[in-house]
Amino acid sequence: MTPLAFLLFSFFLVAFVPRSDACFASGICGGGCLPPPPPPCVPSQCGQGYGCGQYGCYRLRARVASSKTLKLSSKDLDGIESPEERRFDTPDARFLACCQARQLPDPCLNKCSFTAFTRQSLQNMYFRADSCPMQAAADMQFCAAQGRDHRECCTRNGVGSTLAGAKCLTFCNQIPGNVTQLDMSYLSCYDRFENMKGCFWHDLQRRMSREHRSRK
Repeated sequence: MTPLAFLLFSFFLVAFVPRSDACFASGICGGGCLPPPPPPCVPSQCGQGYGCGQYGCYRLRARVASSKTLKLSSKDLDGIESPEERRFDTPDARFLACCQARQLPDPCLNKCSFTAFTRQSLQNMYFRADSCPMQAAADMQFCAAQGRDHRECCTRNGVGSTLAGAKCLTFCNQIPGNVTQLDMSYLSCYDRFENMKGCFWHDLQRRMSREHRSRK
């Protein structure tokens, strides 16, 4: 298995294997595993305007929609940023808003866009060339998909056309509570990472267009 293939396999393990798994908790398991999670956040180490989240200090917001329901819209985010910064009418902006709602630290937020959330960014996180912890990749995947089930689009987009077949569609379903125990038979799914992401973007763009038309 190439280093990148193992990296991507590790990423999807983060997204779908229960977090109580011993390998995830310790960062040690047979054949390699994810880096250990970041140390617990200490409130006194966070600057003014920051709070403690599961991945470290995150920027506090005036108010934000629930990250579990993900009913985020431009109206939900009024008052969070200045008018010049409030550009929540694009898929990337919704992606970022979700990451903020899930309390991701600043080093992770610059990857919360459909152009920046890439295999290379995941590789940098895995090898600690980036200060955003690898464990946050699961939240990014959830936010890219906006917590929705994209299996229908993924089927049309060829996600299931690998040696793993329909198993790969598992990664397109980001409805909260969806947990699947993975094994190495899923490895070929990672060749379809961009196909999955394309479905996430197109679905979000379509739903936003409907929202904008309904407000006219």
